[in-house]
Amino acid sequence: MPGRTRIACFVVALTLAAVGVGDAHAIIIKRLDYETGSFSQWTAVQAVVGGARIVRSPVHQGRFAARFVVRPGDNPIRATGERAEVYTNTGEGEGTESWWAWSTYFPTGFRPNRNSTWNVFTQWHQSGNMCSPPVAFEVNTSLTPAHLRLRVWGGRLTSACGSSTRRVWNFATLRRNRWYNFVFHVKWSDRASIGFVQLWVNGHRKVPKTHLATLYNGQSVYLKQGFYRGRSNLTTTIYHDGLRRFRP
Repeated sequence: MPGRTRIACFVVALTLAAVGVGDAHAIIIKRLDYETGSFSQWTAVQAVVGGARIVRSPVHQGRFAARFVVRPGDNPIRATGERAEVYTNTGEGEGTESWWAWSTYFPTGFRPNRNSTWNVFTQWHQSGNMCSPPVAFEVNTSLTPAHLRLRVWGGRLTSACGSSTRRVWNFATLRRNRWYNFVFHVKWSDRASIGFVQLWVNGHRKVPKTHLATLYNGQSVYLKQGFYRGRSNLTTTIYHDGLRRFRP
């Protein structure tokens, strides 16, 4: 089977897997799917008490999902913004090629920050502490209606947090009370000739294979999921399920 057709068929199979059919012929490299009934698969939780919990409903696969709630002033690590997130080191750096899949549910109680487009629900954060992450999945409220978007920055990072590569894709309208099933393919590199991204949502290709820098010079990334925003007077609830890294 030609490579492109094989990948397309695999993405369809993985979309079925997201609703419980199974992972087809995928080799699972790392599970962060909350199926332990706890956050033990993750390195740490960055949330105030009650901000991150394992729940039995709504669940998209298996028995458990994770609920993240961010309220005004929730700043558990005394950094910029408000958050309820989990994180772990995934060992991804220059030259690493990764496939990731997960599902996200935006309930009626999902109220994004409308004062900015800073509403991050999954991110690969750079190993350094300064500046925005090189890869982030966000809710963009500068559009009406709000959209889900993928933001990719990379290459040379300046002291003012500028980067030599910046791309954004607004790939879907935000709709409440439905699951979005993501399949994200990325090659990590600070060089545009090597790095690339691809994205499918609910089995449909949203971002074609696009070469660009996906790392900042000399840095690696680690993974965070939950919800992270600028300061807001709103309470925001979101659910994540089934996160895993795999090889097709």
